[in-house]
Amino acid sequence: MKLRFNLNGYATFSIALLLTASGAAAQNTEGPSLVVMVVVDQLRGDLIDHYEDAFSGGLRRMLDQGYRFTSAAHAHARTHTAAGHATLATGVFPSRSGIVGNSWSLLSGDTWRSEYAVEDLESPILGFERERSLPGRSPENLLRTGLADWVRAADDGARTVSISSKDRSAIPLAGKTRSDVYWLLPQLARFVTSSYYTDRYPDWIIRFNQQVMPGIASDAVWQNDTPQGVRSLARDDDALYEKANEGRGGATFPHRSADETRDDGFQAHNQWVLRQSRADDAVVALAQAAIDEFDLGRRGSVDYLAVALSATDYVGHDFGPFSQEQLANLVNVDRILGELLDYLDAEVGEGAWVLGLSGDHGVVTMPEYEQARGNADVKRIPTRAATRELIAAYRVEAAEGGSFDELAERLARSLEAAGTVERAYTHLELTQGEPSDSFAVLFRNSHYPGRAHHTLSRYGVEVRYPEGDLVHPRSAGTTHGTPYWYDRHVPFMLLGAGIENGSSDAAAYTVDMAPTLAALVGVSVPTDLDGRAIYRE
Repeated sequence: MKLRFNLNGYATFSIALLLTASGAAAQNTEGPSLVVMVVVDQLRGDLIDHYEDAFSGGLRRMLDQGYRFTSAAHAHARTHTAAGHATLATGVFPSRSGIVGNSWSLLSGDTWRSEYAVEDLESPILGFERERSLPGRSPENLLRTGLADWVRAADDGARTVSISSKDRSAIPLAGKTRSDVYWLLPQLARFVTSSYYTDRYPDWIIRFNQQVMPGIASDAVWQNDTPQGVRSLARDDDALYEKANEGRGGATFPHRSADETRDDGFQAHNQWVLRQSRADDAVVALAQAAIDEFDLGRRGSVDYLAVALSATDYVGHDFGPFSQEQLANLVNVDRILGELLDYLDAEVGEGAWVLGLSGDHGVVTMPEYEQARGNADVKRIPTRAATRELIAAYRVEAAEGGSFDELAERLARSLEAAGTVERAYTHLELTQGEPSDSFAVLFRNSHYPGRAHHTLSRYGVEVRYPEGDLVHPRSAGTTHGTPYWYDRHVPFMLLGAGIENGSSDAAAYTVDMAPTLAALVGVSVPTDLDGRAIYRE
């Protein structure tokens, strides 16, 4: 019997109506045949504990039945979406995967040009081949294989599927393999892929886009469905530093599309809806559809499913990690994750799957919130002003001449002396000899020559601002990207076949996720990974 996917009370769709029926799941007796990686975008590690009392679904089950590495973290400095997903999938640092951020400046000859992490003009999005505003997408910039590739190398009959709201999440999680990879085009409320993966949309994706997506994107109101008894876990539902207060409508529930979009067109409405929890609803619904379409874990092969949930990031950027909106969103993540786990049990079979859950990065607590709690030292720094200051310092040093490395060294020291940044590191310092401190190690792990993520990276310098400070283009909202614990600390949780309930505070890193999951399903990994299998090592 097919499970019904309940979309938070506003619509109910039966996946069985869209897909051909499959047989009942058999109890697996030979170890897991499906490996699942779930990545929750911007899920800061401490939020699991902070909101624990609000969880009763999938996160609750993972806490009660799974294994958790409580001190897990990314070990690279530039904590951004594409880099985090690539790290989790490949088992190597950005310095080796080449995915140093969501975008970067690429050195081509003697000139620099902007490049998006999953950009590939030779692989157009299907159906939009002539649309210049929607350039092609592929893993062309990813320099290492990942868990999906290792699964396929072990068995060329294996199916590998990756689904997300974002292209820069779905694509890295699929590695280099031509998998079934789909991401949302939010303005049109439909899942798409590129010619890198296929030359036509399969019927099951067409049906899903036509029959399920309109219902997910239809409602114009985001209500607060969090139980009253747990709302005290988050701060009051209004703050001047929430992004919605910058002329985009109210900062309190209920949120209405008509109030918070800049026009009343369907594209604006769809983009508004799919920056909330319903984007994750859509991803999990499609993941369930993929399980049925491909009989994942039921064909005698070890299959791979990647599910990347992005709503936590969208909500966090606008409202912050301790807002009522983020609490409501995480309650929804807990709910749909529970439905996915139940679906795996029912359709793949208990004991037939193993799942790892983590986050691609954390987030900076809004400085104004910290100030209200008595931390007067933190502040919000306008991005443009910070950039102007850095460039001005560079020009002063450049006027004195010298070699590239000499200029970088003088620039780094002058920035520190002026108090412009907390610390500056030259690329020579990062790549030669012993790193000067622990942060230098993190920056080294983020550095790939010729891909400049930061303003001064072109000139051989990386910088960090004081802990707690937020360099941000707006007067409200927040972001991530620093080497500090709040941006690097993420969950590392395991559940399923062979996993016993427990926890460890031992060192664990996100490069360990892919080799750990590979070991749990008996798949070989490259010998030169930065990570290792850490469960029961």
